[in-house]
Amino acid sequence: SEWLFMEMADVMAAEGWRDAGYEFVCIDDCWMAPTRDEHGRLQADPKRFPGGIRKLADYVHSKGLKLGIYSDVGNKTCAGFPGSYNHYDLDAQTFASWGVDLLKFDGCNSGTLELLAEGYRRMSLALNKTGRSIVYSCEWPFYLRPVQQPNYTEIKQYCNHWRNFFDVYDSWSSIKSILDWTALHQDSIVKIAGPGGWNDPDMATLPGIFVFLSQLVIGNFGLSWDQAVTQMAMWAIMAAPLFMSNDLRHISPEARGLLQNKEVITINQDPLGKQGYQITKDKNFELWERPLSGRAYAVAVLNQQEIGGPQNFTFSLTFLGNGLACNPACSIRQVLPASRDWGVYSWVSSLSVEVNPTGTVLLKV
Repeated sequence: SEWLFMEMADVMAAEGWRDAGYEFVCIDDCWMAPTRDEHGRLQADPKRFPGGIRKLADYVHSKGLKLGIYSDVGNKTCAGFPGSYNHYDLDAQTFASWGVDLLKFDGCNSGTLELLAEGYRRMSLALNKTGRSIVYSCEWPFYLRPVQQPNYTEIKQYCNHWRNFFDVYDSWSSIKSILDWTALHQDSIVKIAGPGGWNDPDMATLPGIFVFLSQLVIGNFGLSWDQAVTQMAMWAIMAAPLFMSNDLRHISPEARGLLQNKEVITINQDPLGKQGYQITKDKNFELWERPLSGRAYAVAVLNQQEIGGPQNFTFSLTFLGNGLACNPACSIRQVLPASRDWGVYSWVSSLSVEVNPTGTVLLKV
């Protein structure tokens, strides 16, 4: 309901979320009335959104935040509400007139792959034609992948970020499957990411609400603390848009501290805009790096083992940045799970990192 989103906007403004950079409050599927109005326009469910979307957008904007909304490229949304097929221009104009700042555009019920692609292109052009700055969140490659390899160069021409993988669930197995998929496909997806267009590893599974800028399930119930640290660290390495899928009214101080960690968010939002990648895998350990501006690197050491205690992973610093990250020397700072300086190391040094099971140590080099 509109009251839920207004309450969430209040919390975002009052409890540091907006100041940390989380600026979008986004409505997911099921916000619509079951039919369009007499002019063919989408309309909000009159019981749950009695003030309409324009009123809600005005309220969200009054808190210094932005409003996102949901529609679908096909004739029906995934939950069976009216889709945008054959209404792309009208719906884009409607969203702009309401003051919407982001559109999540789903891919259910789209018919053929040709119609899917045409719909994503047409909505992109329609949004631009409104003259309003609206972030365009696509699910295009996710719906293509079972049949053909997505053309990411074309997708980036039309979309601001695009979903690659299945819905994220509030579980370690879901987080692990996203990381495994990303590492497996990194040769085709890492090179396309950059300012203006981003790989979104996943999308939320909770109809109704997702809160800003892929879906972070930190602050719910399914992840241990180490697993929550892993998701935050790895989403920063992957340059993923940071959307939270949680209830900010009922979140622990620890989860809030992790999600608002300025050092991690700075890595995630690095202006160079390069996506990170896995550089080696050794039994249960994975070593990832992400080039940052100022010749720095973010480095993540992930321990995939699920039982036992902390384990050490030792690697040569010559592994990093094709041998250039620490040449002739570098300073190393640990960002997660806790912030501390590790000092200066020479190019030929080895680093030994202790990592908890299903945990990650995030470093800045």
